[in-house]
Amino acid sequence: SDQIALAARLADEHPMVGELERTKYRIVLLDEYQDTSVGQALMLRRLFADGHPVTAVGDPNQAIYGWRGASVSNILRFGDDFPHADGSPVPTYPLTVNRRSDARILEVANRLAGPLHHQFPQVAPLEAGTDAVGEVQTVVHEAYAGELAWLAGEVVATRAAMGDPSWREIGVLVRDNAHAADVFDALSAAEIPVEIVGVNGLLRLPEVAEVLATLTLLDDLTANAELLTLLSGPRWAIGTRDLAQLRRRAAQLAGTPPGRRAAGSLADELSHAVAGADPTEVAALSDALDDPGDLPYSRAARERFALLSGELRMLRGHAGEPLLELVRRIIEACGIDVELAASVSEAARARRENLDLFVKAVAEFQAIDGTVTLPSLLAWLEAEDDLGNGLDAATPSEADSVKLLTVHRAKGLEWDVVFVVGACVEKFPHTRSRGLWPTRVEMLPTPLRGDERDLPRLRAHDKAGLAELQQETKEHEATEELRLGYVAFTRARHRLVVSSYLWREDRKTPLGPSPYQLVVRETIAGWGAEPTAWLDPPDKGTPNPLRAGVREFPWPVTQHTAEALRRLAAAELVGDALDAGPGAADPLLDPDIDLVDLARVQEWDTELERLLEEARRDRSSDVAVPMPASLSATSLARLRDDPAAFAGELVRPMPRPPSPAAKFGTLFHAWVEARFGQQPLLDPEDLPGRADPGIDDESDLRELEEAFVAGPFGDRVPHQVEAPFALVLGGQVVRGRIDAVFTDRRPDGSDGFLLVDWKTNRAATADPLQLAIYRLAWAELHGLPVESVRAAFYYVRTGEVVEPVGLPTRAELERLLADGTTPG
Repeated sequence: SDQIALAARLADEHPMVGELERTKYRIVLLDEYQDTSVGQALMLRRLFADGHPVTAVGDPNQAIYGWRGASVSNILRFGDDFPHADGSPVPTYPLTVNRRSDARILEVANRLAGPLHHQFPQVAPLEAGTDAVGEVQTVVHEAYAGELAWLAGEVVATRAAMGDPSWREIGVLVRDNAHAADVFDALSAAEIPVEIVGVNGLLRLPEVAEVLATLTLLDDLTANAELLTLLSGPRWAIGTRDLAQLRRRAAQLAGTPPGRRAAGSLADELSHAVAGADPTEVAALSDALDDPGDLPYSRAARERFALLSGELRMLRGHAGEPLLELVRRIIEACGIDVELAASVSEAARARRENLDLFVKAVAEFQAIDGTVTLPSLLAWLEAEDDLGNGLDAATPSEADSVKLLTVHRAKGLEWDVVFVVGACVEKFPHTRSRGLWPTRVEMLPTPLRGDERDLPRLRAHDKAGLAELQQETKEHEATEELRLGYVAFTRARHRLVVSSYLWREDRKTPLGPSPYQLVVRETIAGWGAEPTAWLDPPDKGTPNPLRAGVREFPWPVTQHTAEALRRLAAAELVGDALDAGPGAADPLLDPDIDLVDLARVQEWDTELERLLEEARRDRSSDVAVPMPASLSATSLARLRDDPAAFAGELVRPMPRPPSPAAKFGTLFHAWVEARFGQQPLLDPEDLPGRADPGIDDESDLRELEEAFVAGPFGDRVPHQVEAPFALVLGGQVVRGRIDAVFTDRRPDGSDGFLLVDWKTNRAATADPLQLAIYRLAWAELHGLPVESVRAAFYYVRTGEVVEPVGLPTRAELERLLADGTTPG
């Protein structure tokens, strides 16, 4: 908003701008122009470099995205790129007042940026826009682990000392994502809610790493490293001996000759478990997981192998689903969401939010070629993990949690208190060179780059020229790191803390405070203050005290959360109660339990029973299939003959293959209906004749029509044709149509009815159940006794009329619907 206001003031007050406004030009405002890529800058120059009024706002000291294609010369050479039409100098308006940070924080930042001010005199030091003094501290720890432990305690104490006890006003900045993962673990162990800002930081979290490993295994069966991540994690906790046996089984399945390699140490066995370059020759652990063979595994390992194999097999069946649905299915299968939801700690809440951020990143993922697939997602995540120092545009959420992020992502953000940790020599500033383009084929040559005017040039193609280029490149990269340090030091509003350490367990030589931290120490010394703690680097050759003893690491990881430990304790109590048997005293009869506590326990019991019932239902192999709203007579027959097959048809109805015989059967029923003088009111497809097989072709249809005319019903006028009915049996509606209803004279002289179903098949094999339903439905529909209604099949080909005896009664039909037993 301040920059937009500045542009408006320029438009109102500057003569040149005012003149252009009267000619109906518009000002182009370029915000953070030093971060604009060279391609974008070139486009803007070609659009607006002909005297068009352009205003750029930026700070060369914060140009930290050169590796991503941005160019500091965008702002430094703005006047050259966008000259006035009359050639007059382009005016510059310095914005030096910083209203974010307190005075001492800006003094440290200005002193750090002194070389930048000397190199670029057009950039002036910042001035404090507030009267607050602020606080700056610096600390040097003896060990890396000591710094992490100190940070956790300091963050808790900082929040307690703040007037507004919120976590979100604390930022922790690191130089790289590997450091961020350790910081996250340290803060989480102290029950501090932490949000890692950025996808590549999220990928190192245990809950996200398990999801990512599973995603990779769904795409690549040879991803042995990812399978080891799952097997050795806290969920499956497979030990080294069982993993070595699994590797041997994988080698057997891959056809590796038995004497190919001599048996080595356990470390050798595990390293060979993930070896292989050609996917067709890799001894895939996934194959051994599915078929572990008869090697001497532990009993627990065999059970867990089977469970994990089944889980992966199930998930592979859903690999074609949308990526978001697939990730959610993996989270549900792993139980990570339930585990985190069961926790009430603030750290677990932050972990849930981090998992949600990963899911959101997957939902927003768009491949470069527009095809969103699992391989393209994995390729993007791999690039983020390897190269993502800011590849994704990450913005902290509004959640009340400590924000943990790399300095690259901190640009543009601010917090009341900022901890810059790991500011060690070689670490921050980072001293490892990215390399020279003449010696690295994967790097684009400087003369071909759009930002080549900012980069060191190779002036001579000899050894001296290459050495000069190497020295200039080193200085250029040091300048870029200095800008990064300047960004880190200007993120704090009221308190800045910079810390480092001497020793790590994985290094022989010490580290110690970096030049940036020395600047902090010198600055606060000018105020008469001392570092909170300070240790100078030891003499060269001093042995690492952290490597003096034997280091032990628990593996596989078996640590449990507090919630998991409570569940294990509850399981032991339940086991003790089961061992005590039903004769043991009921704890609810304890006289110390009052009515309120008793009601609460009973409420727990009710909820537990609901959860158990839901779990039984989910794990049950039996699937309850609801009956449809109505059944036909043929459906009722299929229910009686094969209830399981009928249920399968209801769950997954399949289209019936086209049948010429069914078509001609339909035509025959329609012909009969028309013969009796009734215009067909139904679609032929709805006629029951579709169930009649046995009519081969049109000539066969004509023969049946002639046989019907010559038969006993050829000239007999029916009472009703295709008579509809609806019969309720045991709460289930059965619908259908009766082919023909004739009036009938009973032996005792009373009136009755004869129900006839035409049959065109060649054998007299019709099911009497159909007639039982017709007879009961007609009798009840017209209020007649069942005995007054007869039912028969008429086999048109033979002229035979078959009237089955002993048709099922209503009670027997209802029993059929109730339990599927055959009536009668």
